[in-house]
Order: sequence, then structure tokens, then C-alpha cells
Amino acid sequence: MTADSPILLIVTAVYFAIVLGVAVWGYFHTENEEDFLAAGRSIGPWVGGAVLAATQISAGTFVGTLGRHYLTGVSWIWIWFGLWAGWLVSALLVAPKLRRFGALTVADYVGKRFASEGARTLSAALIILTYTIYLTAQFQAAGEIASAIFGIPPLTAMLALLASTGFYTALGGVRSSSYIEFLQTVIMVLALVLALPVVISHVGGVTALGEYVGSIDPRITGWWFSGRELFAFSMAFGLATAAAPYEMTRYYSMRDVSTVRRAIGISMVIQALIGGSVMILGLGMRGIFPYLPSPDQASSIMASTVMSPLLGSLFLVAMMSAIMSTVNSILLVTGGAFAHDLYKRLVNPAATERRLLLVNRLSIVVLGVVPFWFAMQKFGDVQAIVVEQAKFIASFFFVPVVLGLNWRRGTKEGAIWSMVAGFAGCLVWTFTLQRSFARHGIDSAAVGVALSAITFVLVSRATKPTPAENLRIFFGPEVGPERG
Repeated sequence: MTADSPILLIVTAVYFAIVLGVAVWGYFHTENEEDFLAAGRSIGPWVGGAVLAATQISAGTFVGTLGRHYLTGVSWIWIWFGLWAGWLVSALLVAPKLRRFGALTVADYVGKRFASEGARTLSAALIILTYTIYLTAQFQAAGEIASAIFGIPPLTAMLALLASTGFYTALGGVRSSSYIEFLQTVIMVLALVLALPVVISHVGGVTALGEYVGSIDPRITGWWFSGRELFAFSMAFGLATAAAPYEMTRYYSMRDVSTVRRAIGISMVIQALIGGSVMILGLGMRGIFPYLPSPDQASSIMASTVMSPLLGSLFLVAMMSAIMSTVNSILLVTGGAFAHDLYKRLVNPAATERRLLLVNRLSIVVLGVVPFWFAMQKFGDVQAIVVEQAKFIASFFFVPVVLGLNWRRGTKEGAIWSMVAGFAGCLVWTFTLQRSFARHGIDSAAVGVALSAITFVLVSRATKPTPAENLRIFFGPEVGPERG
């Protein structure tokens, strides 16, 4: 299959036509900021579950995770158990209270729970900073795919990704994005499931595949990573998932607490199917092309050379969907953090709904441009960048979210200093001590979360408790209606 393949062009055109149509529909059903950031609290469990899965399944999965399985083999599958542990923590300890609160942004929770505009502002700023790193990975993956398949410069591909995703995100907000992500999830699952028999048949079956890749390097079918390394990776992803702002904001858009819990369960099933498929495909590509110059090229080369034109086109659209769904969610979170939590609170508290909608849309466009420079520098492979941002999210946000929602004594000073300590600890450890202590299983995420937790408890104990009226909505028996 080539870049000018008629089937590829048709499949891509149909996909973008549907996306554009849904975005326009969402635009005409968006009247205020609640519609834009929370879809009017109207999302059901199946669409919600697909949204949570699509947000989680990014370039880090289709390009990075598949590439990691290509390079390191079976053992990388264990990181999914950390992710699922994070989802369980979220379903039990985070999601129900956040949905009952019914705000618009994650920083809304921080500001209300800790009665602090300073904590709100700090959390919004850290979210924007950290998700800029995450966007870098998505843009870099787009460049890898476009270069391998279409032979176009990475910068051109990144511009196309920003233009298309930024446009439909800014146009329809969460309402249209949710239904687009449902479509994207269906495409991703369908493409992966259909790809499995094709790739397996190319290597002569599962048994032959295992024997061949094991002969290349026994660690591929055994243990490439140590148990400590896998635990560290899994913990980073799990802690980040439990308190991921781009997932947490989607809880606000769902109908009620029951819907949120069902959506998380559906999402975990979808992710299990995707995770297992990606592992097999990564191993299969190692069997077909054992010595690719970059593991990140495995998925795009598979689509262009191993599959039929129709299936290859579908798989490429699935890869684009994975990237676009995550970029869309990140842009909504960072745009909302800037417009709702910084602009509205600090610059123009009297802003009208029309002005807030405009600022949200402009923020999405502007904040989408920032990661280009970082992506062009290519600081690491896609999966490495995804892992690092997960560590930072876990380090500064896990404790204020999970402990803050389940321990009344947490204070604004505790929240602020725990975020500072967690972020700083992770940053310092990553750039100074990580290599020296990695063999001992001491990871920057563990250091950051530990420092954040210790700081949160000690400072909270030493400072004035949060006012009761701020705690009632999170810890009281009644919190008002589910909708709205």
C-alpha cells in the first residue's frame, strides 16, 4: 500500500468527513461553558466507557507500546496491571465523589476541596506544563507515522494533526468529542482484532512465532525487564491513571455516579482487548522484520507492507484515531485549565458565557502549538515520553486527589506544598539520581509520590483545617442532584 492508494484516500476521507460532521453537530448544541466542558452531563455508560478507553489508548499504545513489545517482548504486558489497578482506585475512591461534585475542571475540585485559589492556580499550571510533555509524544508519533508511510516531513504531519484535531475539539467541545471518541474506539478495536490473524499467519502460527523470536533473544519470550523495573513502570502508570486530569474531567460529563462506574468497567474490558492485541502484533512484527531501525516504526510498517490495502488503511486510521483521541482530551483539559481556572478566576471574573466559550476555543488552539518545538527535538522514543509524563502526573496529583477526597484533615497548605514537593522531587530524581538507583527499583514516581504524601500529611496536621462547608460536598451524606 502506498500513500496515493485509492483505498487509503477513500477510508481517510470518509473518516474525516464523519469527524467533521459530528464536530459541526456539537457546535450547534453547545450554548455555554458547561456544554463545552461537560457535554451538559449527558454522556451514557457505553459512550463514556469508549471515551475513557480512547483517552487512555494513545500514540503511546499504537506506536510506543507496540514498539516496546517489538523490542522487549512479552514482559511489557505487565504494565497493564498497574493501569487497571489505577482504574480500580479511581472507580472506588475518586470518580464517585468527583461526579457528585459536578464541576467543570479538575482544578475546580482542588479549589473547592481545599478552599484555596492558590491551590487551584498551581494545579492548573502544573496540568498545562505536564500535558505539554504528553502532547509532545503524540506529535512525535504523528511524525513517525507520516514519515514511514507517506514520506512527508514530520513537521508537516504535526501541523496536519494539530489543524484537524484542534479544529474539531475547539468547534464542538466535550459533547462532539465524546461521540467522535466512541467512533475512534470502535475503529481501534476493529483494526487490531482484524490484524491479528493476518500477522500470525505471516509467521506460521503462534508456536512458530514464539520459537523464532525466542531464538533472536530469549528475553523476548522471557523477562527483558527485572521485576523491580516492571513494578516501577506499572506503579507510575497506575498512580497516574488514578488521578489523570484528562480522565477525571470526563467523569463530570456523565449522567450520574452509576454511569461513571459502569463506564470505567467497560473501559477496562476494551483496554484489555487492545493491550493483548498490541502485544501479539508487536511480537509478530519482530518475527516478520526482526531488525527495524526503530521500534516505533513497527506499527506503520505493518500497516503498509503486511496488510491488505483495505485493512492497512483501516489500521492507519486507527493509529490516527489513537493519537487524535488523546490530543483532543489533552487540549480540552489544558484549554479548560487556562480559560476556566486562570482566565476566568484571575483575569476576568465577570466574563460572559460567550466570552468564556471563545477563550476556551482560543486556548485550545494556542496551547496546541507549544509542543511542536519539543517534538522536533525528539528527546526520546514515544513510550519513554509517555512514561515520564505519567510519573510527573502521579508525583504532584495523586495525593491531593486520592488522599484529598478520602481524608478530611487535608488542608490548602498541605495540598499546595505536596504538589510542589512531588513535582520537584520527581524532577530532581529524574535528572540526577534515576540512573544510579534504577537497579534498586527506586523510581522517580515512587520518590515523587512519597514526598508528596509525607508533605501533605505533615503540613496538613500543622495547619488550620479546611472549612466544614467546603468538605460537606465531598464527605457529607447529601450533595444535591446528580444532573446539572
